Amino acid sequence: MPGSALAGLFVIEVGDGLAGAFAGKAMADFGADVVKVEPPEGDPSRRRGPFPGGIEDPEKSGQFIYLNANKRGVTMDLGTDDGRAALGRLAARADILISDMPPSQFEGAGLDYPTLAAASPRLIWTAITSFGLTGPYRDYIGGDLVTWHMGGTGHGTPYNAVTDIVNQAPLRGGGYQAEYLSGWTAASATMVAVFYREAYGRGQIVDVSRMESVANMMRPAFALHSYDRNAISPVRTKTASSWVFPCGDGYVSTAHTRDHWWEAIKDLMGHPEWAENELFATPASRRLHFDALDPQLIEWFQQHTRLELYEMLQPRGVPCFPVWTVAEMTVAPQFVARGVIVEQEHPVVGTVRQPGAPVRLSETPWALRRPAPMLGQHNVELLTDAPAVDAHGLAVAAGSGS
Repeated sequence: MPGSALAGLFVIEVGDGLAGAFAGKAMADFGADVVKVEPPEGDPSRRRGPFPGGIEDPEKSGQFIYLNANKRGVTMDLGTDDGRAALGRLAARADILISDMPPSQFEGAGLDYPTLAAASPRLIWTAITSFGLTGPYRDYIGGDLVTWHMGGTGHGTPYNAVTDIVNQAPLRGGGYQAEYLSGWTAASATMVAVFYREAYGRGQIVDVSRMESVANMMRPAFALHSYDRNAISPVRTKTASSWVFPCGDGYVSTAHTRDHWWEAIKDLMGHPEWAENELFATPASRRLHFDALDPQLIEWFQQHTRLELYEMLQPRGVPCFPVWTVAEMTVAPQFVARGVIVEQEHPVVGTVRQPGAPVRLSETPWALRRPAPMLGQHNVELLTDAPAVDAHGLAVAAGSGS
């Protein structure tokens, strides 16, 4: 697409995880030509939903529609010689191959990097696995739940509320955070490899571990523990207020740790006698006596709605924002005004609301150019020499992106 940041890059995406799909999406949304390879029965996310009305339909999965817009799609059985040969032919034409299959599965099909690079030395193979392509855990199976905790993030989830590591079970992050973190890490690392190839003319392996992608979110904790093994104790006490408080119609996120924030909050409350207590006079003492401070704050917060608190605190320089449900977020005034939520038109589902651009590029913008492919929609166009047809059986010129 002219004017797109990644126009001219041809990417093949193969696998059944969300990390590979998210990495492919990140590149497709900025103009790369991404071809999603699915098994004949379709990608697992087609069956995961959510579905309109709760009725399962492989062409109506919200997760699949979101992750695979801007891509073309083909089906092939990689358990057969014909399927492996077809993937090999596509890979030989590609700039990038993104895989989130286990190493043994890919190598067992004869599609390891040495084989692929022999046909295309400039190919970049981005391999997303649970624990990397080398090391003692190389062949271990680990999905989102396993890699979230192996990466260490469950240690402090929920943040600043875990007080007994031994007896409080670690919690999984909401949704599929380990998968999406890995996908974004893979897309970013792949672009480094693209720039390297532009400079030196060679492709390479980009080895992305889901576990390490998650662990990267905890670098300060790893560094602290490396220098002081007692710094992270198996039993600890809560040392500060939460950042999320109940209010009149749900929850609001705010803070009082800095003195000017605290003074602004006191002013709004009318300087009640309890707020002038010396126990709350400094950031350190407020952290130390949060158990006395927070109930008093919550009592005042509960007299106001989320938007009321937001509109009172933000102009006074106090960080504050409402905690929305997903449904509320799609129509929240700030998100609507900033264009954070966009609409995608899908031929089967109709209008779909979803998050928009992760970053804004003025000259080569993010854009939704086509909906997620129907199952096998581009098989004829990409896997045979026969004329391509669209969803209505009409002939389409090759490369027109039906």
